[in-house]
Amino acid sequence: MKTLNMAMIGAGRMGLAHARVLSGLAECRVVRVVDTLAQNAERVAVELGAKASTHLEDAFQPDVDAVIITTPTPTHAEVVEAAARAGKAIFVEKPIAESLEAGRRVVAAVERTGVPCQVGFQRRYDPAYVRAKEMIERGELGRLEGIRLVGRDPYLPKLDFLKTSGGLLVDMGIHDLDSARFLVGEVAEVYAVGGALAEPELKQYGLFDTAVATLRFESGAVGTLEVALRTAYGYDIRCEVLGEKGRIHIERDRRPDLTFYDERGGNFDRPRNFEQRFPEAYAAEMVAFARNLHAGKPLEPGVRDAWYSLRLAKAAQHALETGQVVGVKEFGGEL
Repeated sequence: MKTLNMAMIGAGRMGLAHARVLSGLAECRVVRVVDTLAQNAERVAVELGAKASTHLEDAFQPDVDAVIITTPTPTHAEVVEAAARAGKAIFVEKPIAESLEAGRRVVAAVERTGVPCQVGFQRRYDPAYVRAKEMIERGELGRLEGIRLVGRDPYLPKLDFLKTSGGLLVDMGIHDLDSARFLVGEVAEVYAVGGALAEPELKQYGLFDTAVATLRFESGAVGTLEVALRTAYGYDIRCEVLGEKGRIHIERDRRPDLTFYDERGGNFDRPRNFEQRFPEAYAAEMVAFARNLHAGKPLEPGVRDAWYSLRLAKAAQHALETGQVVGVKEFGGEL
């Protein structure tokens, strides 16, 4: 069995997490690590036994079969297009691009060159979300009537990151909005309200740290999404799908499944970050990328699917910033 040689583009926290999963697979190995910061590239390369570089073109050398892109969002389109031109298979973290127009270029580049490409919406690989999807498709909930989504981070990112992130509902909310599409279907209209409650300083930059969005799906189902960038109690991700026959509830409320009781009552630890909440999902999406690529099977979700999640997130962010009810198709158009 031919070994797939991978190049990491971006050697930060997410890149290292993906690389560690890949290094444990017999069918692939990481041979190059590229990052604009030499010390980051070298640190990760030493751990993986790979070559370090600060030059993007080194990720597209003949000894590389596929690239894993975890660079900042504003660079995604440029890097994906370069990888597609080089004929490399691609895994890229969400979103596929900073704007819908750049996203269209990404889709065109991938489809024109025919390179396999998977976008990192890891919740589609989380065991609970996978099972929920299967139950819905088997009709166990009957007609779908609604969805409630909650996404809360434990602490605010740095201001410099927030300024270039695309907005709360694009950077963070896109995971929940992709889950809404994955489980219930396409959204027709979105409306959102929010504020800078955890950090009032954000108001002067037109930024939000808290938002609530309402969704009306093309099927007639309705939904809500609550997003926040600071909680005192840990990382909080919830999903509830309602149907005529019942309800699915997804939540990991404690880590581990142990409660300690004392004079104050029951105490337990919650997941503190995305790595603690979704370790199985991040591992599963990387395994799926490597093994489906090796077997010549389709990679999911692909760039078209990811573009429609970006369109929904951009529409939701526009609704948040303007106070308008936004028709998703009218706002973003079609591919």
